[in-house]
Amino acid sequence: MNKQKLVSAYIIDDSQTAIEVLARMLESNYSVEVVGKATDAETAIKEVIELEPDLIFVDVELPSMSGLEFCTLIRSEVKPETKVVFYTGHDKYLLDAIRREAFDYLMKPATEQELGQIMTRYYENKLAGIPQASVREGSHLPIILVVNAMNEHRTLQLGDIAFFRYNQDRKLWEVVCKDGTCYILRHRTTSDVILNYSPDFIQIHKRYIVNINQIKMIQDSICILTEPLEENRELRISKNYRRELMAAFYSL
Repeated sequence: MNKQKLVSAYIIDDSQTAIEVLARMLESNYSVEVVGKATDAETAIKEVIELEPDLIFVDVELPSMSGLEFCTLIRSEVKPETKVVFYTGHDKYLLDAIRREAFDYLMKPATEQELGQIMTRYYENKLAGIPQASVREGSHLPIILVVNAMNEHRTLQLGDIAFFRYNQDRKLWEVVCKDGTCYILRHRTTSDVILNYSPDFIQIHKRYIVNINQIKMIQDSICILTEPLEENRELRISKNYRRELMAAFYSL
């Protein structure tokens, strides 16, 4: 598994302290690389256009030019998918931010919960725009997974994955890796989406999809996994899926 910097961000704020706090939160917890910082919007324009960040966090009340004016000026100069988040201590500019097609509005001081919600929504939005065909070229991963619980984003290779489990309480799918680590998948993920990732993923129950390469044996109605998950006994096989599983297992 490889933790990657998936997103670039640029921060504009007349408070250097506020910039450093936000930068630290983004880089430590949300797989973001802060590629630029500025205390004045006017002087940031050229650098923002050159760097083409994925996300721009900008204060509203800035010297020489407001964040709202900055947003209007750079909108046609940056790539269409660039998202602008207004980062401010005042909520009175919310309507103006919406009119300028801001992606979100973050109040100072930023909390982990509020920033986490914005970043989760950003990655959801980003992944929703990726056609399924481009996610799997041939029959192999990597898959980019959004991990909402920890607000981490990782690339998982096929060999990392043991099985997928539907969490009935949270109404979403999660992936369990060979090392026992569990990650939550994005809300739009369905069993069909998972099965389309690789032909090595076989559904054994309405709640379970297993990486066929990680099955050590089939004992009665339970899949026994390879080490280090050989003690796991939750992977029960439904009779509706048994025939397909057995065919895949004996073709290995």
